[in-house]
Amino acid sequence: MNSFVENVLCCNKRDDSSDSGDELYDKDAKDLSYIGEAVHKVLGKSYNRLHHSQWNVTSGQIIGAVDDSPRDVWESSADPPQGNDDWLPEKMGALISRTQAFCDVMSLGPPDGLFLEAFKESLQLLYDRSKTTGDEIVVRFMFGNIAGVPVNCDRVIKALTKDIPEDSNLRIWVGAWRRGFSWNHAKLIAVDGVFLHTGGHNLWDRHYLRNNPVHDLSIELRGRVTRDGHRFANEQWSFVQAKQSTLIGSVVDKIPDGMPLAKRTRVTVSEWPKGAATFPPQFAKQLIAKSSHQSLIVDKSKDVK
Repeated sequence: MNSFVENVLCCNKRDDSSDSGDELYDKDAKDLSYIGEAVHKVLGKSYNRLHHSQWNVTSGQIIGAVDDSPRDVWESSADPPQGNDDWLPEKMGALISRTQAFCDVMSLGPPDGLFLEAFKESLQLLYDRSKTTGDEIVVRFMFGNIAGVPVNCDRVIKALTKDIPEDSNLRIWVGAWRRGFSWNHAKLIAVDGVFLHTGGHNLWDRHYLRNNPVHDLSIELRGRVTRDGHRFANEQWSFVQAKQSTLIGSVVDKIPDGMPLAKRTRVTVSEWPKGAATFPPQFAKQLIAKSSHQSLIVDKSKDVK
């Protein structure tokens, strides 16, 4: 089993910097399945330096049923009726709308169609909330900068913030990265360290909401697991900041985001409103401490210090 897990996790290709040489045991790794135990053993041995940043043994509650799309069509060979799965972008937008302090959105590519419209509506609600309370709300969008198909972060952030005034404490960043043939492929929405939506769904209207839609699954969770989602996003934002802060990175930053670039590593980031910091803050528990959602976390004592 361990050799199989090592192949799945690509441990034979790992970066030596992720292994300190000492096997780590997560104190919460109790009552795991035999598969969970095998995964934990490999991670603890070969990726121990990434504990609490890229992996963790955590906890959370599954909320509702699995998000399965297209919904209710498996007994028919016909395409779903128009609007059959519009609930999906609506649900994602509603989750973002809960944000009181900090939200992470990660996907392979930017939202379009109804996904974009749902996200724009949720950001408008966050503007209203920040304008009313005076509290800062941070939203970080991270996408994969696929070779030959670069993400135009400037265009994405303009589309997301169209018609939203700049006179509140809402702050938004859109980033994308690649390193060789690796780029972000995570799909998650993490809100205030409490609410998490994750799985396989991309944010593409034509692929999920139109004719011959892709079948995909996602789930909504609540609890400590959401904070691990934020910390996972932290590492990617750290990579973007580190690369763009170099001399070469500053030169590449002058090249339009949407222009393909034959370069092994490329990062891009855009910020809103005008005058916001170039890079977003890293998620930390103190940034969400005032959020009323924190009362829903039942096992705070087990969280990362």
